[in-house]
Amino acid sequence: QFAEGLVLLDGRLDYLGTVVLPEPSAAVELIPAPTEAGSGSPFTIVRRSRSAASLAEIKAAIASGRGPGIIRPFDELEFKLDTGEAVTAVCGGYISPTRARFVFKDALGDARMNEDATNEGGYYKSKGRRHVLEEIYPHLPTELREVIEPRPLVETIDGERVEYADPLWIPSGTDVFGPREGWYEEEPDSVQLEIFKTERGRVKERNGETVYWWLRSPRRSLSTDFVYVYADGTVDYAYANTSLAFAPGFDL
Repeated sequence: QFAEGLVLLDGRLDYLGTVVLPEPSAAVELIPAPTEAGSGSPFTIVRRSRSAASLAEIKAAIASGRGPGIIRPFDELEFKLDTGEAVTAVCGGYISPTRARFVFKDALGDARMNEDATNEGGYYKSKGRRHVLEEIYPHLPTELREVIEPRPLVETIDGERVEYADPLWIPSGTDVFGPREGWYEEEPDSVQLEIFKTERGRVKERNGETVYWWLRSPRRSLSTDFVYVYADGTVDYAYANTSLAFAPGFDL
């Protein structure tokens, strides 16, 4: 974090009150600015470079345990859906030495978790899950769909443990907030991602405006609701038949 500095992005020098970046890597160059007499603390110019890599190269590096050498938490992948919509996915962290988890940086359009105000059947039987798998996943680039590792998911539905795996999903409450007693049940398939450890990191936009976005966790002790992320990055819950934004994720 650089407080009150100048940032050079795409050839333009901008002043920002606060610049938050991941730890410097080979792609980030820090250049001390000269200090003039009486000018106080020097500014720091931060240059971030862009590099191209094939998904095959990224996947091979991750699978071999060399993933952090090519992509780190907070690094971004840019691509387009076959609808022409530009998407940025952020590396949320490494779930194991050979598996990295990504989440869309911004949100896609609104949809309901269910037609009725119920979380019966959990995420497994929800309309929201079908929306992700049937209306979003098919529009991902073919080369991305070919390298995605389906994520193992676990739910307890009507007292029975249900295990399944999806190539595209929406984050759980634990993915975003960590364990929250009283908000949702224990989620053994989830761990809080590095990118979500601050409220600012949990805020998502669509068309330049902050939005509420669904999580796949049913609200504990309420049969009508699922949990979602409020516009300011805090946790909240809503009836399952409310239309909110979706920000899916995938594993490589």
